Amino acid sequence: MSSELLARTLLHLTQIGFAITLSALLWYFFRVYQRNYLKSWAIAFCCFTAYATFVLVDVFWRPVFAAAWLGQMVKFLLICFCYGFAVWILVGVFEAVKQQRLAARKVNQLLLLVTGISFLSVVPFLLFEQLQDWVVYLQLYMRLLLIGAALCVAGFWLWSLTKLIFATKVVASAMLAWGLLFLGSASTVVWQNTEVDYYQVAMYFKHLELLIQVILGLGLIIWLQEDERSTNQQLTAKTQYLDSHDPLTGALNRDALLRELALLLQNNAALTLLMIGLDSFKVVNESVGLKQGDRILREVNRRFESSIVKPRLIARTGGDIFALVLEDCSTDRQKLFALQHLEQLIEKPFTTDNGLIKLTASIGLACAPQHAVEADLLLQKANIAFHHCKRQQQRCTFYQPGMEEESARLLSLEKDLLLALEQDQFIFYFQPQWDLREQRIEAFEALVRWEHPQKGLLMPGQFLPLVEQVGLSKDLDLLLLEKAVSTLAEWKKQGINSIPIAVNMSPVHFQVDGLKGRIQQLLLKYQVSPAVLELEITENTAMGDMEKGSNYINELQQMGIRVSIDDFGTGYSSLGYLRKMPIDKIKIDRSFVTDMAANDSDMMIVKTMITLAHGLGKRILAEGVETETQLQLLRTLACDAIQGYLLSKPLPEAEALALLNGCALS
Repeated sequence: MSSELLARTLLHLTQIGFAITLSALLWYFFRVYQRNYLKSWAIAFCCFTAYATFVLVDVFWRPVFAAAWLGQMVKFLLICFCYGFAVWILVGVFEAVKQQRLAARKVNQLLLLVTGISFLSVVPFLLFEQLQDWVVYLQLYMRLLLIGAALCVAGFWLWSLTKLIFATKVVASAMLAWGLLFLGSASTVVWQNTEVDYYQVAMYFKHLELLIQVILGLGLIIWLQEDERSTNQQLTAKTQYLDSHDPLTGALNRDALLRELALLLQNNAALTLLMIGLDSFKVVNESVGLKQGDRILREVNRRFESSIVKPRLIARTGGDIFALVLEDCSTDRQKLFALQHLEQLIEKPFTTDNGLIKLTASIGLACAPQHAVEADLLLQKANIAFHHCKRQQQRCTFYQPGMEEESARLLSLEKDLLLALEQDQFIFYFQPQWDLREQRIEAFEALVRWEHPQKGLLMPGQFLPLVEQVGLSKDLDLLLLEKAVSTLAEWKKQGINSIPIAVNMSPVHFQVDGLKGRIQQLLLKYQVSPAVLELEITENTAMGDMEKGSNYINELQQMGIRVSIDDFGTGYSSLGYLRKMPIDKIKIDRSFVTDMAANDSDMMIVKTMITLAHGLGKRILAEGVETETQLQLLRTLACDAIQGYLLSKPLPEAEALALLNGCALS
């Protein structure tokens, strides 16, 4: 073996070894970080390894190829892998720039195209000897020209990234340099008169190519690390945002409001806290749909932010309840002006897909330091004034000592509710929950309605607040529990044994002594398995007393009863407590999924919650699914189940059973 051939062989072996190492690293990082462009580049360097290997075979064993077809077969494989390298480099760059996966059909079409070009570069020379003069141009010159152009395109494409970090510049520059090197090598094919001269120049090019290959490999590894760090920073920022903000409107949540309010009160500032609730907003949700209702809530928050009264703090503390903190509003005249202005903001019609909707609001006010000097007490006083305003059907109410005691009016309300409990005027409507893996209804959520003798069918929002105010939540819960268990017993007689019913539990009843015993009595009385009974609680209920709540849920699970967190994200909006709570299922609040198709932040939040829930071994269900797009995205994110109007609205029992017997989700 000549010294020149030995040097070329060692150089090619070095390239092959580095390409194999880089390909293995990229594949490993793809398995860890699940970046599609890493997979494409790993395949690209596998192709480059094969290409360099066949180049070495072609050079080292050329005298062995007695049969022309055998040598041309090596040429075909060499050219094919070379073009495959170019294709996969471009595919990886596309996926890195666009942050999306290139369709497999398009990739296959590109690979088929370069295979065809490789075939046409070899076969004609086996069939027609008179074409031998074109071998160098078609098998070498065109190959170098095309791969050089592909690498230059990839380099320029990476330079087009709007967020250009150092590692991206290194990778883009290396690809450009590598592409120019191939183009320069192609020019050498034309300019050099003898094969010896070309191979001497090619040796210099190979050394430069190895250097560029090393720089490119290091750049790719650095890029991956920076990309992963950036992703982690974004995820941390989203989690922190979720911990202090309402994801639907962007306003502060209750915890963040209390923290910020406490800081303001430490400075002995004169503050006015307003609790603003939209009147009959649940009726609006039911008439125009949840998506339009959420749109109205976002618009309300936007109007508050642009208000001329310039609230110091804006928070969403409940479904349709906002809290505003005003400074420099100490006189009665200033407060009156602020109230009138805020009422006008809400009364201005809202535009929906169903037309214009006009709303009114109930406002409760409490002032610091007159009514309280602590954040939680001030919020409590404002909340008392707000509920007094609601009960009295007034526009606004200032807190007054003694508002807590309104027994006369509440006794009247209690009479109607007690009669309803006695005469069993409450019924269930059932909304199905769909298992996305098994493609079947996995459970029904039981939603209560009041068949009022005079007012007709009342929605939960029309009477549940009154139930809580008069202290009958426990009685209603017990009635609904027995109704749910008796319904399960009836279903069992009809041969429906494996479909659970989920029942919502009020905060005042959950964790109360005697509930577990009553559930056991009901299950024994109706001969119903505890596996088909599920209790749904809000995250605020679970967080009321973490240790006690955790122990209580454990006891329920030991009985065979499943417990789920309902409307996750609307209360404390904290992901950390999930690790400590032994719950079976998490129900993502609809505000997370409504705009996830058009909002990257919502998508990131939903993806994070699904990943976290699965990591903790919990099932996760998305509420408020209304479109096919939302359904497909949730399937892609591996969500376990859905619930919403896309599948079915809440149905009477007969219609729910008919749906169970014959439904199919397309």
